[in-house]
Amino acid sequence: MEVSVVANDDQVRIGIVGNIDERGAEEVKRRFLDLDLASYKQVVLDFSGVTFIGSSGIGKLLLLYKNLAPHGGTVRIDNMPKDIYNMFKVVKLDKILKISLAP
Repeated sequence: MEVSVVANDDQVRIGIVGNIDERGAEEVKRRFLDLDLASYKQVVLDFSGVTFIGSSGIGKLLLLYKNLAPHGGTVRIDNMPKDIYNMFKVVKLDKILKISLAP
């Protein structure tokens, strides 16, 4: 799995390529913890290269949201594949995370 981080003013964009399985989730968590979340108003996750996300990965996204929300920050997921979006919709994650589908 590959993770790229690009910070720009009060926004950080994280590109993820590969599976966010248990091992990938730990890598994503490590990258999230490296960020000074208090200095960002928005974290944008680019899911264009994500082929799978498991429960561990979802847990790490919720942890990111939980750590960002007290500072008024938001989490947005761009380019989410339709099958992953359908799962997020079933578990109602589309209600707390801003999501845009892949073209």
